[in-house]
Amino acid sequence: MRKVAYAAAETDSTRQSPHHAVPSRALKLQTIGQRGLKPSMGSMKSRIAPLAVCLSVLVGPAYAQAPPSLNLGIYYWGGDPDPGSISEGVNEIAAMGSHIARLAISARMNIDYNISSSCIANFTLTQAMQDPDVKQALDNPAISVYVLTAYDGVTFPDCVSHLYLEPSTYTPWTSKQIVAEYSDLTYYLYTTYRTTNKRFVISNWESDNDVYCANADAYATDPTVQANCNAGYAQMYGGNANPAVSFEGLKIWFQLRQTGIEEGRARALAAGIGGMRVYFAPEFNIVRCLHDAGLESTLYDILPYVGFDYVSYSSYQSFGDGGDPSADLVQDLGTIQNIIGTDAIMIGEIMTASPGEAPQTFIDTLQSAMNAGIAWGVPYMIYYQLYSALTCPVCGVIDPSGNITQLGEFLEGYLAGTQTCPADTASSKPRSSSPVQRVPKSAGGSSGWLGRSR
Repeated sequence: MRKVAYAAAETDSTRQSPHHAVPSRALKLQTIGQRGLKPSMGSMKSRIAPLAVCLSVLVGPAYAQAPPSLNLGIYYWGGDPDPGSISEGVNEIAAMGSHIARLAISARMNIDYNISSSCIANFTLTQAMQDPDVKQALDNPAISVYVLTAYDGVTFPDCVSHLYLEPSTYTPWTSKQIVAEYSDLTYYLYTTYRTTNKRFVISNWESDNDVYCANADAYATDPTVQANCNAGYAQMYGGNANPAVSFEGLKIWFQLRQTGIEEGRARALAAGIGGMRVYFAPEFNIVRCLHDAGLESTLYDILPYVGFDYVSYSSYQSFGDGGDPSADLVQDLGTIQNIIGTDAIMIGEIMTASPGEAPQTFIDTLQSAMNAGIAWGVPYMIYYQLYSALTCPVCGVIDPSGNITQLGEFLEGYLAGTQTCPADTASSKPRSSSPVQRVPKSAGGSSGWLGRSR
């Protein structure tokens, strides 16, 4: 069994609120009415001391904070072999040396994590936190920051309907229920973890993709994709006539989520629990192409008008234009800062390997990008994902056979701040030890959350 190290994160007194996708990125929609969400893939700005890294891996200047695990986290959202346990996946993240875990929490989470094939009836986020497996995952002493891709039971009740994008959802009664659900969640996290240093960031999945038929980049750049999306838009989006209407619903949802979190904080303060423990970080995934095409986007048209603590940038666009990925990421982070008026920007997904890409080539690019993000001052960045999909066995930290991949070995070394020189070029190796006992599973499994490839 690998020993899981623990490093303390920020305390209540040191961190205050700074402000008021998968191997294949191709469009993948389920049947009409079952729209897929994931088809594919502080204010402190310190100058970071250089970290010595092997020349065989180094691309551009290398930087590290002490320890790097306070910056880099790992996303666990299904995969193969999915162990059928959220806590087991979090144990794997901790064993890698990371202190940041990102999880998907919704009425669909039993399906997402291969626990059962059923949508959770009468779902609430607080009840999800109290589920024994989830509670064990959140109690993990090695994890100090949890980024939760969270969907409430009011606006995603049946694991199919994305009611949060439909303005007609927001009656006085439903709005009150949404606020109450996030208030209760926040109060629960404050009271349950009051004696710990744990922090919780409430986010969502790639708002631009969510609004633009799961492929915002193609919608902006490919007339055929845009025409096809527009033609079936009302049927796919609960009667919304066009993306502008969906953005209207998204804005209201963000506002209600933030209101609920603020109310929960106030309840905690009234109970004698101060400090900052729960944060709100709406996620987007497009910086340039939508705005350049004269189309609405989350960055330009929603985020400047809602409250948040961080914003989460799923940063695939910064690496897909054929330029210098690190330079493009830094430029995009600067653009985001200029638009939202703060540098409280986390990277909700840093980048993901593509099927067929040489592991070392991807590792070189990934390291350069992570170094650039940390040097810029990004507080958290998340690698997607923990368990590889069958379509790209070497793209995750752990391959479908349960072995750590070459990428996983690199990330483990990066988190430890050690030199990273793989002894060979094998895409994955048997693990000498494991923090969990693995249960063999057959290949395949259910599809990811609303279309996210497994």
